[in-house]
Amino acid sequence: MPDRRYPSDSWLTPRARVGPSPIEGHGLFATHAIDRDEPVMAFGGAVLDNAALAAVPPPYSSVAVAEDTNLLLDPAHPVRYGNHSCDPNLWHLDAVTVVARRPIPTGEELTIDYATLTGTETWSMTCRCGSPLCRQTVTGRDWRLPELQDAYRGHWMSWLAERIATT
Repeated sequence: MPDRRYPSDSWLTPRARVGPSPIEGHGLFATHAIDRDEPVMAFGGAVLDNAALAAVPPPYSSVAVAEDTNLLLDPAHPVRYGNHSCDPNLWHLDAVTVVARRPIPTGEELTIDYATLTGTETWSMTCRCGSPLCRQTVTGRDWRLPELQDAYRGHWMSWLAERIATT
């Protein structure tokens, strides 16, 4: 039975398109200016616990929406092309809704900090965002960084916000 707390399908604003990315492969780009706090995407997909997600053969795209609860994104949906930046222009409104962190001009790549999407301590990736704030390596432990806790206050997944509050 589907978990009705989370949508089964993702959504992407019509003001975005997929295109070649200098960060990694393909990315999402604004086709029109996007206002601060404007909804840009909503994650949806199959709900899997951590064990079931670990059994999914890579590559795949997922979002951790609660402790031991993940949304496995449809590999055909363009939201899967959302790239990471250590100085992103998107952040979370709630577990599935992503909004503009600041005004985004036409043509700019739409990015989110993957630290706000995972708390899997063993996960890491090399960062190629090119931001002056680049951490070089992004990990599932980055939610512990005080500077990120401050920068994204109020815009973490609620389960990561709870971890931050109790550490």
